[in-house]
Amino acid sequence: MSKKNTVLLKYSFLLLILLSYILGFFLRENIAGGAEKDFLFFTWPGILAFKENFANTIINWSKIGEGSTPLFHILNAYLNPFTYNQISFQASIALISLLNVVFFSQILVEKFKLKNVDALLYSSIFLILPFFRSSGFWGITENLGWLFLIVSIKFFLKVEKNKNFLFKNIFLTCLFSSLALYTRPYLIFFPIFIALYFLINKKYTKLKFTSIFYVIFSLPGWILLYLWDGKIYLGEGINRINFIEENHHPKFILQNLIIFPSIVLFYLLPIEFLNFFQKLKIDKNKLFKFLILFLFLITLNFLNLFDYLEETKLGGGAFLKLNQFFFKDNFIFFILISSLGIMVIVEYLKFSNKNFVLFIIFLFIYSTPKYIYQEYFEPLVLILLFSVLDLKHETIKLIKTNQSIIFFYTYFIGYFVVSYYYRYNLS
Repeated sequence: MSKKNTVLLKYSFLLLILLSYILGFFLRENIAGGAEKDFLFFTWPGILAFKENFANTIINWSKIGEGSTPLFHILNAYLNPFTYNQISFQASIALISLLNVVFFSQILVEKFKLKNVDALLYSSIFLILPFFRSSGFWGITENLGWLFLIVSIKFFLKVEKNKNFLFKNIFLTCLFSSLALYTRPYLIFFPIFIALYFLINKKYTKLKFTSIFYVIFSLPGWILLYLWDGKIYLGEGINRINFIEENHHPKFILQNLIIFPSIVLFYLLPIEFLNFFQKLKIDKNKLFKFLILFLFLITLNFLNLFDYLEETKLGGGAFLKLNQFFFKDNFIFFILISSLGIMVIVEYLKFSNKNFVLFIIFLFIYSTPKYIYQEYFEPLVLILLFSVLDLKHETIKLIKTNQSIIFFYTYFIGYFVVSYYYRYNLS
Protein backbone atom coordinates (compact mmCIF):
# COMPACT_ATOMS: atom_id res chain seq x y z
CA MET A 1 0.00 0.00 0.00
CA SER A 2 1.35 3.46 -0.92
CA LYS A 3 2.19 5.98 1.79
CA LYS A 4 -0.63 8.23 0.60
CA ASN A 5 -3.20 5.45 0.90
CA THR A 6 -1.81 4.43 4.30
CA VAL A 7 -2.19 7.98 5.63
CA LEU A 8 -5.72 8.18 4.16
CA LEU A 9 -6.61 4.88 5.85
CA LYS A 10 -5.28 6.16 9.18
CA TYR A 11 -7.33 9.36 9.01
CA SER A 12 -10.39 7.33 8.03
CA PHE A 13 -9.88 5.15 11.09
CA LEU A 14 -9.53 8.25 13.26
CA LEU A 15 -12.85 9.46 11.90
CA LEU A 16 -14.47 6.12 12.79
CA ILE A 17 -13.14 6.35 16.35
CA LEU A 18 -14.50 9.89 16.67
CA LEU A 19 -17.88 8.81 15.27
CA SER A 20 -17.94 5.95 17.76
CA TYR A 21 -17.34 8.46 20.56
CA ILE A 22 -20.13 10.75 19.31
CA LEU A 23 -22.51 7.80 18.87
CA GLY A 24 -21.72 6.58 22.38
CA PHE A 25 -22.73 9.96 23.77
CA PHE A 26 -26.09 10.01 21.98
CA LEU A 27 -26.79 6.40 22.97
CA ARG A 28 -26.08 7.43 26.61
CA GLU A 29 -23.48 4.70 26.90
CA ASN A 30 -22.39 3.96 30.46
CA ILE A 31 -19.98 1.03 30.43
CA ALA A 32 -18.44 2.21 33.72
CA GLY A 33 -21.79 1.58 35.38
CA GLY A 34 -21.56 4.15 38.15
CA ALA A 35 -21.03 7.25 35.97
CA GLU A 36 -24.71 8.16 35.64
CA LYS A 37 -25.33 7.73 39.37
CA ASP A 38 -22.25 9.79 40.26
CA PHE A 39 -23.44 12.58 38.00
CA LEU A 40 -27.03 12.62 39.25
CA PHE A 41 -26.31 12.28 42.97
CA PHE A 42 -22.99 14.09 43.40
CA THR A 43 -21.55 16.04 40.45
CA TRP A 44 -24.67 17.85 39.22
CA PRO A 45 -25.98 18.74 42.72
CA GLY A 46 -22.50 20.11 43.53
CA ILE A 47 -22.49 22.37 40.48
CA LEU A 48 -26.02 23.62 41.16
CA ALA A 49 -25.14 24.28 44.81
CA PHE A 50 -22.18 26.45 43.80
CA LYS A 51 -24.33 28.38 41.33
CA GLU A 52 -26.75 29.12 44.14
CA ASN A 53 -24.37 29.95 46.99
CA PHE A 54 -20.58 29.65 46.81
CA ALA A 55 -19.72 30.29 50.47
CA ASN A 56 -22.33 27.94 51.92
CA THR A 57 -21.43 25.16 49.48
CA ILE A 58 -17.68 25.34 50.04
CA ILE A 59 -18.10 25.28 53.83
CA ASN A 60 -20.59 22.42 53.74
CA TRP A 61 -19.01 20.50 50.86
CA SER A 62 -19.23 17.19 52.75
CA LYS A 63 -23.02 17.27 52.49
CA ILE A 64 -22.76 16.86 48.72
CA GLY A 65 -21.03 13.50 49.19
CA GLU A 66 -18.64 13.95 46.24
CA GLY A 67 -15.38 12.08 46.80
CA SER A 68 -13.16 14.81 45.36
CA THR A 69 -12.20 18.40 45.93
CA PRO A 70 -14.61 20.87 44.32
CA LEU A 71 -12.50 22.59 41.61
CA PHE A 72 -14.35 20.82 38.78
CA HIS A 73 -17.69 21.94 40.18
CA ILE A 74 -16.56 25.54 40.75
CA LEU A 75 -15.09 25.94 37.26
CA ASN A 76 -18.22 24.58 35.61
CA ALA A 77 -20.63 26.49 37.85
CA TYR A 78 -19.08 29.85 36.97
CA LEU A 79 -17.23 29.41 33.65
CA ASN A 80 -19.21 26.81 31.70
CA PRO A 81 -22.12 28.48 29.83
CA PHE A 82 -23.80 25.11 29.19
CA THR A 83 -24.93 24.33 32.73
CA TYR A 84 -28.52 25.42 31.99
CA ASN A 85 -29.51 21.75 31.70
CA GLN A 86 -27.96 18.34 32.21
CA ILE A 87 -27.59 17.15 28.62
CA SER A 88 -25.98 20.38 27.38
CA PHE A 89 -23.53 20.29 30.27
CA GLN A 90 -22.66 16.65 29.59
CA ALA A 91 -22.13 17.45 25.91
CA SER A 92 -19.73 20.23 26.88
CA ILE A 93 -17.68 17.86 29.06
CA ALA A 94 -17.65 15.23 26.30
CA LEU A 95 -16.30 17.92 23.97
CA ILE A 96 -13.73 19.21 26.47
CA SER A 97 -12.58 15.61 26.98
CA LEU A 98 -11.40 15.59 23.36
CA LEU A 99 -8.74 18.12 24.35
CA ASN A 100 -6.99 15.24 26.14
CA VAL A 101 -6.45 13.65 22.73
CA VAL A 102 -5.20 16.88 21.17
CA PHE A 103 -2.69 17.83 23.90
CA PHE A 104 -1.47 14.27 24.39
CA SER A 105 -0.81 13.88 20.67
CA GLN A 106 1.39 17.00 20.86
CA ILE A 107 3.46 15.32 23.59
CA LEU A 108 3.87 12.22 21.41
CA VAL A 109 5.00 14.28 18.43
CA GLU A 110 7.59 16.07 20.55
CA LYS A 111 8.85 13.02 22.46
CA PHE A 112 8.90 10.33 19.75
CA LYS A 113 9.02 12.50 16.61
CA LEU A 114 5.87 10.80 15.39
CA LYS A 115 3.85 12.01 12.45
CA ASN A 116 0.75 13.93 13.51
CA VAL A 117 -1.59 11.18 12.29
CA ASP A 118 0.27 8.49 14.25
CA ALA A 119 0.33 10.63 17.39
CA LEU A 120 -3.41 11.21 17.03
CA LEU A 121 -3.98 7.49 16.59
CA TYR A 122 -2.19 6.67 19.83
CA SER A 123 -3.88 9.44 21.80
CA SER A 124 -7.30 8.56 20.35
CA ILE A 125 -7.08 5.23 22.17
CA PHE A 126 -8.53 7.29 25.04
CA LEU A 127 -11.78 7.48 23.08
CA ILE A 128 -12.32 3.71 23.23
CA LEU A 129 -11.46 3.32 26.92
CA PRO A 130 -14.71 2.54 28.80
CA PHE A 131 -14.03 4.70 31.86
CA PHE A 132 -12.78 7.67 29.83
CA ARG A 133 -15.87 7.48 27.59
CA SER A 134 -18.29 7.16 30.51
CA SER A 135 -16.70 10.10 32.33
CA GLY A 136 -16.98 12.27 29.23
CA PHE A 137 -20.52 11.19 28.33
CA TRP A 138 -21.90 11.73 31.85
CA GLY A 139 -20.00 14.88 32.79
CA ILE A 140 -18.08 13.67 35.84
CA THR A 141 -14.73 14.87 37.09
CA GLU A 142 -12.04 12.46 35.84
CA ASN A 143 -11.36 13.72 32.32
CA LEU A 144 -10.73 17.31 33.38
CA GLY A 145 -8.19 15.98 35.88
CA TRP A 146 -6.45 14.01 33.10
CA LEU A 147 -6.43 17.14 30.93
CA PHE A 148 -4.72 19.24 33.60
CA LEU A 149 -2.22 16.41 34.19
CA ILE A 150 -1.40 16.08 30.48
CA VAL A 151 -0.83 19.83 30.13
CA SER A 152 1.39 19.76 33.24
CA ILE A 153 3.40 16.87 31.77
CA LYS A 154 3.78 18.79 28.52
CA PHE A 155 5.53 21.63 30.36
CA PHE A 156 7.44 19.29 32.68
CA LEU A 157 9.03 17.58 29.68
CA LYS A 158 10.21 20.96 28.45
CA VAL A 159 11.74 21.68 31.86
CA GLU A 160 13.37 18.25 31.98
CA LYS A 161 14.81 18.52 28.48
CA ASN A 162 16.21 22.04 28.85
CA LYS A 163 19.26 22.40 31.08
CA ASN A 164 18.68 26.12 31.38
CA PHE A 165 16.29 27.52 33.96
CA LEU A 166 12.91 28.27 32.40
CA PHE A 167 10.74 30.16 34.86
CA LYS A 168 7.60 30.06 32.70
CA ASN A 169 7.67 26.29 32.11
CA ILE A 170 8.26 25.50 35.79
CA PHE A 171 5.42 27.83 36.78
CA LEU A 172 3.03 26.21 34.27
CA THR A 173 4.11 22.71 35.31
CA CYS A 174 3.30 23.50 38.93
CA LEU A 175 0.09 25.38 38.08
CA PHE A 176 -1.50 22.63 35.99
CA SER A 177 -0.37 19.78 38.26
CA SER A 178 -1.96 21.69 41.16
CA LEU A 179 -5.16 22.14 39.18
CA ALA A 180 -5.07 18.40 38.46
CA LEU A 181 -4.88 17.44 42.14
CA TYR A 182 -7.59 19.95 43.09
CA THR A 183 -9.75 18.20 40.47
CA ARG A 184 -8.75 14.63 41.34
CA PRO A 185 -6.89 14.38 44.70
CA TYR A 186 -5.07 11.16 43.71
CA LEU A 187 -3.13 13.20 41.15
CA ILE A 188 -1.11 14.62 44.03
CA PHE A 189 1.39 11.89 43.11
CA PHE A 190 2.67 14.02 40.21
CA PRO A 191 3.70 17.14 42.20
CA ILE A 192 5.42 14.83 44.71
CA PHE A 193 7.22 13.08 41.85
CA ILE A 194 8.38 16.39 40.33
CA ALA A 195 9.83 17.65 43.61
CA LEU A 196 11.60 14.36 44.42
CA TYR A 197 12.88 14.00 40.85
CA PHE A 198 14.55 17.42 40.98
CA LEU A 199 15.93 16.65 44.44
CA ILE A 200 17.42 13.27 43.52
CA ASN A 201 18.95 14.65 40.32
CA LYS A 202 20.35 17.69 42.19
CA LYS A 203 18.41 20.21 40.12
CA TYR A 204 18.34 22.55 43.07
CA THR A 205 17.37 25.74 41.24
CA LYS A 206 14.40 24.00 39.64
CA LEU A 207 13.54 22.41 43.00
CA LYS A 208 13.65 25.77 44.77
CA PHE A 209 11.20 27.45 42.42
CA THR A 210 9.03 24.32 42.20
CA SER A 211 8.77 24.31 46.00
CA ILE A 212 7.88 28.02 46.10
CA PHE A 213 5.13 27.60 43.51
CA TYR A 214 3.69 24.52 45.21
CA VAL A 215 3.61 26.31 48.57
CA ILE A 216 1.66 29.14 46.94
CA PHE A 217 -0.70 26.80 45.09
CA SER A 218 -1.29 24.75 48.24
CA LEU A 219 -2.84 27.72 50.07
CA PRO A 220 -6.41 27.05 48.81
CA GLY A 221 -6.06 23.50 50.10
CA TRP A 222 -4.96 24.66 53.55
CA ILE A 223 -7.85 27.14 53.62
CA LEU A 224 -10.28 24.33 52.77
CA LEU A 225 -8.88 22.13 55.52
CA TYR A 226 -9.27 25.03 57.95
CA LEU A 227 -12.89 25.51 56.88
CA TRP A 228 -13.48 21.77 57.25
CA ASP A 229 -11.83 21.61 60.71
CA GLY A 230 -8.87 19.66 59.35
CA LYS A 231 -10.93 16.65 58.26
CA ILE A 232 -12.73 15.57 55.12
CA TYR A 233 -16.16 14.06 55.66
CA LEU A 234 -18.76 12.66 53.30
CA GLY A 235 -22.47 12.50 54.01
CA GLU A 236 -24.53 13.58 57.01
CA GLY A 237 -25.86 12.08 60.23
CA ILE A 238 -25.38 8.34 60.66
CA ASN A 239 -24.09 8.15 57.07
CA ARG A 240 -21.29 10.61 57.78
CA ILE A 241 -17.83 9.07 57.34
CA ASN A 242 -14.27 10.36 57.58
CA PHE A 243 -13.21 10.08 53.95
CA ILE A 244 -9.49 9.83 54.73
CA GLU A 245 -9.39 7.59 57.81
CA GLU A 246 -12.08 5.14 56.70
CA ASN A 247 -11.40 4.95 52.96
CA HIS A 248 -7.82 6.12 52.39
CA HIS A 249 -5.05 5.01 54.71
CA PRO A 250 -1.54 3.51 54.47
CA LYS A 251 -2.93 0.44 56.28
CA PHE A 252 -4.58 -0.59 53.00
CA ILE A 253 -1.31 -0.61 51.03
CA LEU A 254 -0.32 -4.13 52.06
CA GLN A 255 -3.57 -5.71 50.87
CA ASN A 256 -3.41 -3.74 47.61
CA LEU A 257 0.17 -4.71 46.75
CA ILE A 258 -1.06 -7.70 44.77
CA ILE A 259 -3.89 -5.80 43.05
CA PHE A 260 -1.90 -2.73 41.97
CA PRO A 261 0.52 -4.58 39.61
CA SER A 262 -2.31 -6.53 37.98
CA ILE A 263 -4.12 -3.32 36.99
CA VAL A 264 -0.92 -1.62 35.80
CA LEU A 265 -0.01 -4.70 33.74
CA PHE A 266 -3.43 -4.60 32.08
CA TYR A 267 -2.48 -1.34 30.32
CA LEU A 268 1.16 -2.26 29.71
CA LEU A 269 0.40 -5.62 28.10
CA PRO A 270 0.34 -4.37 24.48
CA ILE A 271 3.85 -2.94 24.63
CA GLU A 272 5.11 -5.93 26.61
CA PHE A 273 3.67 -8.35 24.05
CA LEU A 274 5.26 -6.36 21.23
CA ASN A 275 8.63 -6.40 22.99
CA PHE A 276 8.37 -10.16 23.54
CA PHE A 277 7.31 -11.04 19.99
CA GLN A 278 10.07 -8.87 18.57
CA LYS A 279 12.72 -10.94 20.36
CA LEU A 280 10.93 -14.31 20.63
CA LYS A 281 13.48 -15.22 23.25
CA ILE A 282 12.94 -16.07 26.90
CA ASP A 283 15.42 -14.65 29.39
CA LYS A 284 16.19 -17.65 31.62
CA ASN A 285 17.30 -15.44 34.50
CA LYS A 286 14.03 -13.49 34.43
CA LEU A 287 12.05 -16.71 34.08
CA PHE A 288 13.74 -18.12 37.17
CA LYS A 289 13.00 -14.96 39.18
CA PHE A 290 9.39 -15.04 38.00
CA LEU A 291 8.96 -18.66 39.10
CA ILE A 292 10.42 -17.89 42.53
CA LEU A 293 8.07 -14.91 42.93
CA PHE A 294 5.08 -16.90 41.70
CA LEU A 295 5.78 -19.79 44.08
CA PHE A 296 6.23 -17.34 46.95
CA LEU A 297 2.85 -15.72 46.29
CA ILE A 298 1.21 -19.11 45.83
CA THR A 299 2.57 -20.10 49.25
CA LEU A 300 1.09 -16.96 50.78
CA ASN A 301 -2.20 -17.84 49.12
CA PHE A 302 -2.18 -21.34 50.65
CA LEU A 303 -1.55 -19.66 54.01
CA ASN A 304 -4.87 -17.81 53.44
CA LEU A 305 -3.23 -14.37 53.28
CA PHE A 306 -5.21 -13.51 50.14
CA ASP A 307 -8.61 -14.65 51.38
CA TYR A 308 -9.83 -11.04 51.27
CA LEU A 309 -9.83 -11.29 47.47
CA GLU A 310 -12.90 -13.54 47.70
CA GLU A 311 -14.83 -10.72 49.37
CA THR A 312 -13.55 -7.98 47.06
CA LYS A 313 -16.67 -7.03 45.13
CA LEU A 314 -15.82 -3.33 44.77
CA GLY A 315 -12.87 -2.52 42.54
CA GLY A 316 -9.96 -4.91 42.07
CA GLY A 317 -9.49 -4.40 38.35
CA ALA A 318 -10.25 -6.41 35.22
CA PHE A 319 -8.04 -9.40 35.98
CA LEU A 320 -9.55 -9.92 39.43
CA LYS A 321 -13.03 -9.72 37.92
CA LEU A 322 -12.02 -12.27 35.26
CA ASN A 323 -10.63 -14.56 37.94
CA GLN A 324 -13.78 -14.31 40.05
CA PHE A 325 -15.99 -14.92 37.00
CA PHE A 326 -14.14 -17.95 35.61
CA PHE A 327 -12.30 -19.44 38.61
CA LYS A 328 -14.39 -18.31 41.61
CA ASP A 329 -12.24 -18.54 44.76
CA ASN A 330 -9.23 -20.16 43.05
CA PHE A 331 -6.79 -17.28 42.62
CA ILE A 332 -3.90 -19.00 40.87
CA PHE A 333 -4.67 -17.16 37.61
CA PHE A 334 -4.79 -13.80 39.37
CA ILE A 335 -1.57 -14.50 41.27
CA LEU A 336 0.09 -15.45 37.97
CA ILE A 337 -0.98 -12.11 36.46
CA SER A 338 0.14 -10.17 39.53
CA SER A 339 3.51 -11.92 39.44
CA LEU A 340 3.93 -10.88 35.81
CA GLY A 341 2.89 -7.34 36.74
CA ILE A 342 5.48 -7.16 39.50
CA MET A 343 8.21 -8.42 37.15
CA VAL A 344 7.29 -5.86 34.49
CA ILE A 345 7.21 -3.00 37.00
CA VAL A 346 10.60 -4.05 38.42
CA GLU A 347 12.07 -3.83 34.90
CA TYR A 348 10.85 -0.24 34.60
CA LEU A 349 12.20 0.54 38.07
CA LYS A 350 15.66 -0.70 37.09
CA PHE A 351 15.80 1.28 33.86
CA SER A 352 16.20 4.78 35.37
CA ASN A 353 15.95 6.63 38.66
CA LYS A 354 13.10 8.67 37.19
CA ASN A 355 11.08 5.50 36.61
CA PHE A 356 11.91 4.34 40.13
CA VAL A 357 10.75 7.57 41.78
CA LEU A 358 7.59 7.73 39.66
CA PHE A 359 6.49 4.14 40.28
CA ILE A 360 7.18 4.19 44.02
CA ILE A 361 5.10 7.36 44.51
CA PHE A 362 2.44 6.05 42.11
CA LEU A 363 2.28 2.80 44.11
CA PHE A 364 2.07 4.54 47.47
CA ILE A 365 -0.68 7.02 46.52
CA TYR A 366 -2.80 4.63 44.49
CA SER A 367 -2.61 1.75 46.98
CA THR A 368 -3.96 3.73 49.94
CA PRO A 369 -7.69 3.50 49.00
CA LYS A 370 -9.69 0.78 50.71
CA TYR A 371 -10.87 -0.27 47.26
CA ILE A 372 -8.73 0.17 44.13
CA TYR A 373 -10.94 0.90 41.12
CA GLN A 374 -9.68 0.42 37.59
CA GLU A 375 -11.01 3.86 36.65
CA TYR A 376 -8.23 5.37 38.81
CA PHE A 377 -5.70 3.98 36.30
CA GLU A 378 -7.50 4.74 33.03
CA PRO A 379 -5.96 6.33 31.00
CA LEU A 380 -3.30 7.25 33.59
CA VAL A 381 -0.99 4.27 32.94
CA LEU A 382 -1.01 5.00 29.20
CA ILE A 383 -0.32 8.68 29.86
CA LEU A 384 2.70 7.81 32.00
CA LEU A 385 3.94 5.12 29.60
CA PHE A 386 3.97 7.40 26.56
CA SER A 387 5.11 10.61 28.25
CA VAL A 388 6.94 10.44 31.58
CA LEU A 389 8.51 6.98 31.77
CA ASP A 390 11.96 6.40 30.31
CA LEU A 391 11.78 3.61 27.73
CA LYS A 392 14.32 1.32 26.15
CA HIS A 393 15.53 2.21 22.68
CA GLU A 394 13.92 -0.93 21.24
CA THR A 395 10.56 0.05 22.75
CA ILE A 396 10.77 3.54 21.28
CA LYS A 397 11.47 2.05 17.85
CA LEU A 398 8.45 -0.23 18.24
CA ILE A 399 6.14 2.65 19.12
CA LYS A 400 7.02 4.31 15.80
CA THR A 401 5.80 1.33 13.75
CA ASN A 402 2.39 0.72 12.21
CA GLN A 403 2.52 -2.76 13.74
CA SER A 404 2.48 -1.21 17.21
CA ILE A 405 -0.49 1.04 16.44
CA ILE A 406 -2.46 -1.92 15.04
CA PHE A 407 -1.66 -4.08 18.05
CA PHE A 408 -2.63 -1.36 20.56
CA TYR A 409 -5.95 -0.80 18.83
CA THR A 410 -6.67 -4.52 18.54
CA TYR A 411 -6.07 -4.94 22.26
CA PHE A 412 -8.10 -1.95 23.45
CA ILE A 413 -10.96 -2.46 21.02
CA GLY A 414 -11.16 -6.00 22.39
CA TYR A 415 -11.22 -4.51 25.89
CA PHE A 416 -14.02 -2.17 24.85
CA VAL A 417 -16.13 -4.96 23.31
CA VAL A 418 -15.71 -7.26 26.32
CA SER A 419 -16.47 -4.41 28.74
CA TYR A 420 -19.57 -3.44 26.76
CA TYR A 421 -20.83 -7.03 26.76
CA TYR A 422 -20.07 -7.48 30.47
CA ARG A 423 -21.84 -4.23 31.41
CA TYR A 424 -25.03 -4.79 29.40
CA ASN A 425 -25.32 -8.58 29.39
CA LEU A 426 -23.64 -10.01 32.47
CA SER A 427 -23.59 -7.41 35.26
